[in-house]
Amino acid sequence: MKIANVFSNVFSVPLESITDELELKTIPSWDSMTHMILITRLEEEFQVQLTGDEIADIVTVGDARRFIHGHGVEV
Repeated sequence: MKIANVFSNVFSVPLESITDELELKTIPSWDSMTHMILITRLEEEFQVQLTGDEIADIVTVGDARRFIHGHGVEV
């Protein structure tokens, strides 16, 4: 599954609206609870363990992609 699919599924937004520039503040359903659901799904899907700093620093789709890629996973 692509990272865009994870974001689309977690936040119930159209897949075509998911870009690396998409920010937390532009998705009304992106709150602290859905952020943790997102983190769980990303970690499960890409078999990574994000650090606390990485989790806190994810504010765009691109951030998530960069951190997952930093764990050696192609996304």
